[in-house]
Amino acid sequence: MQAIILAAGKGSRLRPLTYKTPKPLLEIEKNKTILDHSLDSLPEKIDKIIIVVNYLKEKIIKKYGHNYQGRKIDYIVHNKLDGSAKALWQCKKIIKKNFLVINGDDLYQKKDLNKLLNFDLAILVQEKIAIPSGGVAKLKSNGFLKEINDYPDQKKQKYLLNTGAYKLNKEIFDYQPILINSQSKEYGLPQTLAKMTENFNIKVVKTTKYYQINNFSDLIKINPNYKKFKKPSKINKETSK
Repeated sequence: MQAIILAAGKGSRLRPLTYKTPKPLLEIEKNKTILDHSLDSLPEKIDKIIIVVNYLKEKIIKKYGHNYQGRKIDYIVHNKLDGSAKALWQCKKIIKKNFLVINGDDLYQKKDLNKLLNFDLAILVQEKIAIPSGGVAKLKSNGFLKEINDYPDQKKQKYLLNTGAYKLNKEIFDYQPILINSQSKEYGLPQTLAKMTENFNIKVVKTTKYYQINNFSDLIKINPNYKKFKKPSKINKETSK
């Protein structure tokens, strides 16, 4: 089975660290990068890996080459950086059947990704009680996915955070990528997946442990050595995190 790792973003929120190092290659512990963890978390059923790259892509390609612990790696360049759906669509011609998709800059557990593989279509979520800071999954009465909303009501609440990990099949390509919202120029994979709920049941799987690395505070919790780097005062709005 194939796995697609989305690793094209510029990591703007983690500058100056990411001026010369792509975010997936930042170390979360000594000699272990974020992308190392992503690769190690892939289920045993995964025998081929596709990494979608753009920013400082040559450093990722140089580090991993075309093989990781016996698994073949291919690279797809996402030149325009116009959203996660468009990133996935770059892989359309080389995807065979069922496949896994994960973000290359978040930390997943292998056992959770294994759970996803038990279903034809599935999304991994994290149950939280907080002010929503990402995509929120809503369920149908039968427990399957209904929709995904980015940054809903900004009040503390219990919600299901979309982690950006999915088990998909080629039927997703029967749908056109959907803009994140009417003001956005990016096409979101979560929004496009939600469109499939009109015709398919998409299983919602709760994670046992998931860690999102969005900013310096997130990174420092994982690796305190980054405390010496000051958080930039201003961040340019750019596609992908």
